[in-house]
Amino acid sequence: MSWINKVAKHHKEYVNTIKGFGEDFYAEDLVQEMYVRFITKNKEQQVMNKGEVNRYYVFLTLRSLFVDFYRQKSKIIKINVNEILNLEQIDEIEQHEAFGSLINKVSEEMNNWHHYDRLLFQLYKDSNMSMREIAQGTNISLRSIFCTLKHCKERLKENVGEDYLDYINKDYELI
Repeated sequence: MSWINKVAKHHKEYVNTIKGFGEDFYAEDLVQEMYVRFITKNKEQQVMNKGEVNRYYVFLTLRSLFVDFYRQKSKIIKINVNEILNLEQIDEIEQHEAFGSLINKVSEEMNNWHHYDRLLFQLYKDSNMSMREIAQGTNISLRSIFCTLKHCKERLKENVGEDYLDYINKDYELI
């Protein structure tokens, strides 16, 4: 009979020892880990003493395995899947609300502009027309269109730019 079989004769005792440390679910696994450790590290000399199992050494090994397991187990952060799904939904809701708030701020800013500036900017942003196409269709000089749109963009950047950066950086609560 091999030495590991002699050690395994007291298997239930080893499992009860692990359970005594406070671990029920993984008790069998920890005992199996002990066997693996004994075999892979060639611990026959320490485990066997004159043909008998050195139970004190087995106890120390089990305690060491349990402590290592407990340390690793305490490092693991468990998160409920439902909590993650709720957080994703909350983030989406916050994102939509922030986007709506940003659009409202842009609209409010545009309402403060001169009628000509507002209409020209809305035409440019809502259509796929280039400045040249707008100039050809409206008989407004390209230079005038360019200067007006540049001025409108600068006012938006100045008055709503910080909120836009908050939206891009996902700081929705700051909008």
